[in-house]
Amino acid sequence: MFRQLMLLLFCGLGIACMSVQSRAAAPVEGRGYSVVETPVADAPAVVEFFSFYCPPCAAFSGRYFVSQAVEKILPPGEKVVKYHVSTMGPMGQELTEAWSVAKVLGVEDKVELPLFVATQVKRSIKTEASIRQVFIDAGVSGRDYDAAKNSMAVRALTVKQQEAARAYGVTGTPSFYVKGKYLVNNGAVQPSGDQDYGKAFAGVVSALLKK
Repeated sequence: MFRQLMLLLFCGLGIACMSVQSRAAAPVEGRGYSVVETPVADAPAVVEFFSFYCPPCAAFSGRYFVSQAVEKILPPGEKVVKYHVSTMGPMGQELTEAWSVAKVLGVEDKVELPLFVATQVKRSIKTEASIRQVFIDAGVSGRDYDAAKNSMAVRALTVKQQEAARAYGVTGTPSFYVKGKYLVNNGAVQPSGDQDYGKAFAGVVSALLKK
């Protein structure tokens, strides 16, 4: 698993080639961020859209720890709201449902990286049963998985994720939206180091939260 994860996180990722912006400088519209054409009303402070088919999303999660860095600058008790995008990959819809199961069971941290590995490295995600097996291998009982998957809570959360992607007009991943108004330009954050990238990204989000 370790070798597979390193292959996933270090190969084929374009993040290291992103354009440069000083971490100390305030983000500039059109470069550091863009304004959403139709702002989303009553939006959470920060919403992240990702896909298990997206290599940069894997790096954001398992190498740069972007969400964790952003959460450190949020008020106590607030977290990044993380939604999966259904429109990427042949099992995109099923993986959005799987992310709903993970959220309802509170096992996101257990299954997120294994799902990235299964989707991008092992390429074993071909059926709903293969997704279920990832949960079981991560320590979630089959009974708990099945109960959650068939619950109204998971159905509702799956619909909510899909509706959110449409409301924000998501066209790519990973995408971070701030206050339902601003979309961070990932390529304008200077990746001077693995940890520095997350901190720099969080700095942009912090500045946008204050706008």
